[in-house]
Amino acid sequence: MNIASWFRRLSTIALSILLSLTIFSTPANALITENYKTLRETNACVSCNLSGEDLSGLDLYGAVLTGANLSQAKLSGSLLVEANLEKATLTGADLSGATLMGSRLSEASLTGANLSNADLYNVLLIKADLTGADLTGADLTSAVISDANLSNAVVKEAKLQGAILSGSNLVDANFSSSKMRNTKLSKATLTRTNLQSADLFNSLMPDGTTYNGDVSKFGAYQ
Repeated sequence: MNIASWFRRLSTIALSILLSLTIFSTPANALITENYKTLRETNACVSCNLSGEDLSGLDLYGAVLTGANLSQAKLSGSLLVEANLEKATLTGADLSGATLMGSRLSEASLTGANLSNADLYNVLLIKADLTGADLTGADLTSAVISDANLSNAVVKEAKLQGAILSGSNLVDANFSSSKMRNTKLSKATLTRTNLQSADLFNSLMPDGTTYNGDVSKFGAYQ
């Protein structure tokens, strides 16, 4: 075999390898693109993969995203009013400044998500996982967050008037300077919960009593 033939054969092998890699990598990328297209055209994408997608600032009013994978997705400033995100995965997602009034997020995974300054008025977060989530300045007025996990979450300077946190895990969470009047904390776990400068007037405490200015017996501090 001369040198020219050897180089032609080597080039053919290299081209075959490149084509194989392209063929095998295309479906995943095409799938994500197709899912994004489906969401934009139908306002729904049930149990689909939208992880890492840039959906920031989009109008997704009433979108149906039940069980969807939105981990690391960019949703800052998005309009998600009355959206259905039940059982969705939003781990590490950026929802800062998003509007989610009346949305359903029960059993959703929001571990490490950024929800700072988000409008979460009247949302359902029953059994949601908000471990380590950032809810600084968020509006959670009248939100239902019962039996949820907010351990290590940052919920400082937030609005929680009338919110229901019954049975939720608030271990090591930071609620400092938050407005929590009439909040229901019955059977909630407040071990090492930071309630410094929080307004808890008329709130229902873990033992069923009304707030009397002392949270130390529940393991919290202020």
